[in-house]
Amino acid sequence: METVHGPATDKILSPLPRPFRFALLSMYNGEPQLGTDGEHHKLDEDTRISPEQGIWLYNLCRQAKSKKTLEIGLAYGFSTLYFLAAIGENGGNHTAVDPFQSDWHGIGSRQSRNLNMSDSFRFIEEKSVPALVHLADRRERFDVIFIDGNHRFDDVLVDFILSAELCAMGGYIILDDMWMPAVRMAVAFVRSNRKDFEELKTPVSNIAAFQRKGEDARDWLHYVEFKDSNRRREIRRLAPALLRRGAKAISRIVRA
Repeated sequence: METVHGPATDKILSPLPRPFRFALLSMYNGEPQLGTDGEHHKLDEDTRISPEQGIWLYNLCRQAKSKKTLEIGLAYGFSTLYFLAAIGENGGNHTAVDPFQSDWHGIGSRQSRNLNMSDSFRFIEEKSVPALVHLADRRERFDVIFIDGNHRFDDVLVDFILSAELCAMGGYIILDDMWMPAVRMAVAFVRSNRKDFEELKTPVSNIAAFQRKGEDARDWLHYVEFKDSNRRREIRRLAPALLRRGAKAISRIVRA
């Protein structure tokens, strides 16, 4: 993942409306951002999605004409800005779930206010399991769901299973951080066992994308063995990003 952003990043972000592009460039360039405490805070450069990944999410939402989007994990709001940019053009609203927003000084939760889109944004300051269950109880459905919360295997898998209940037919579930073995193992389970979802090829190596194609018709004893068949290849390919994230990312996962 890049830590210095210049003309190449500006070009990648060029499809975005101006306010969103400028807000993202400010963040990618490492400029301190305003928190809910009224102070400006330096950003942790490991906590972000890449411009390539973000513009892919934006294009997906635009092409699918998504009007209801959901992300698990808000942090500084990098992905939020891409979703809001699409929602601003499509119409609709975006929901973000994050119980630890205070760890990020509330920067992510301010993004919609900074862009005058508060009416199109809902922030749920709750852990993902109760938050997703409450959304399901209200029979809400989403066109695109982005899973980027707790990165332990069981948490990622539970987030997918609960998100599957919220995903509209023909909608999409995207999982971030395929450089992490725990995420890849959760994705391996989905590939082998959830045939109601079809995996999509993406130009971005750090995400896995699935589209809902039908109902979950498995019987009660269904189970297919799964394994991370790409483990060695993925580790070699993503080793530089893994090293850059380093101890800070690991300590954050343990603490969560």
